[in-house]
Amino acid sequence: MADHILIRFSDDQFEWLAVNAKGRPLSGVGRGGGDELVTACQNKEVVLLVPGTDVLLTNVTIPTRNTTGIARALPYAVEEQLAEDVDLLHFARGEQDAEGAMPVAVIRRQCLDQDLEVLTQLGVQLMAAYAAPLLLPWKEGVWSVLVEDEKALLRYGSDEGLELKSDSLLPIVERLLKEYTGEDRPKIKVWYSGDDAPDMAGLEMTGCTVDISPVPETGMAMLASTLAIADGLDLLQGEYRQQNSASLMTLKPWRVALTLLVLACLVQLGGMGYGHWNLIAEDERLAQEIESLYREAFPEAGKIIRGSERQQADRKLAALRQQHGRVSDTFLALLHISGAELYKEKAIQLEGLSYKGGSLSLRLRGSDLSQFEVFKQKLLKGRERDIEVEVLSAVSRRDGVDGRIMIKERK
Repeated sequence: MADHILIRFSDDQFEWLAVNAKGRPLSGVGRGGGDELVTACQNKEVVLLVPGTDVLLTNVTIPTRNTTGIARALPYAVEEQLAEDVDLLHFARGEQDAEGAMPVAVIRRQCLDQDLEVLTQLGVQLMAAYAAPLLLPWKEGVWSVLVEDEKALLRYGSDEGLELKSDSLLPIVERLLKEYTGEDRPKIKVWYSGDDAPDMAGLEMTGCTVDISPVPETGMAMLASTLAIADGLDLLQGEYRQQNSASLMTLKPWRVALTLLVLACLVQLGGMGYGHWNLIAEDERLAQEIESLYREAFPEAGKIIRGSERQQADRKLAALRQQHGRVSDTFLALLHISGAELYKEKAIQLEGLSYKGGSLSLRLRGSDLSQFEVFKQKLLKGRERDIEVEVLSAVSRRDGVDGRIMIKERK
């Protein structure tokens, strides 16, 4: 295994510590600017330590194992715990258990983008990025605490933890312990840096066994030591996943040339047949996705005739319109308008929607900023007296443009 180096931003400079494959420090904690960091990172697997104050660590249960379905539902499953627009946030998830529960990490896109932009400009490629609390040691039934510089890291679950001021540690622990009975209460292991041990009398009065000891070396060394066994919640998922380009560079030149030659022959000889097969496969995939979305909207539906999903949906919506009042009627009317235009739209894809206060909000994905204004005009065409349409946001990403459009009835 390669050596690792744990890095973090510290005021206007960087801080880092390199460890070997067993998690033992190769030197002391390093501090310096970009040039020194680049030198320290050479020939090592680089891991970014993200402050726990920037990350929400939680758990959600989503009753589907479809990857696309999970990605769409995840922001809304966590929405009640958030104070910001989900479009401004990045969601990373861990493995889903048999009941559909999974750990989730949420971070502002702006925070992660800024850190990654600085490191990219320096030429530093990350292997992973972890929230600081999840690099504390973990053992079932034992909570870990690191007190350092009037701050405290707390890990109270395999994928749960937070960072807070040390004087806020006791009330947070007391609140978390309300879920536990006397016999089930965890042990609390506290490490501290510095000469004086922190006062943990309050923790000892919670009924938990509290063990207090100084860190063997430094807090950074303790966190870095777990990299050898780290299998936690990596924040670099989805669009932030780093592609490993080293494997191609390690191939011998003749193997690369031979591979390219074989690929060229395959493209020339089999291009048309592959293209035809690909269109058939794409048609089948789209048909399955339409059926899946239809069943999500109408779970009681029986047999679905392919090609007639829209007609069946219209009949279902008409029946719902008769059953409910004005609020439902407004929602269904706006949904019908937007759905009809999205059905014809090729440049923009629907990522999600929400309805509140008489307004329908569409979360969309496109490839160009101008597409959202064009789509707005398509929604308005012939309906200017009936509805209002507003482009709330349109943000360029690495792989496209994310936007939100709001539709409401004109009063």
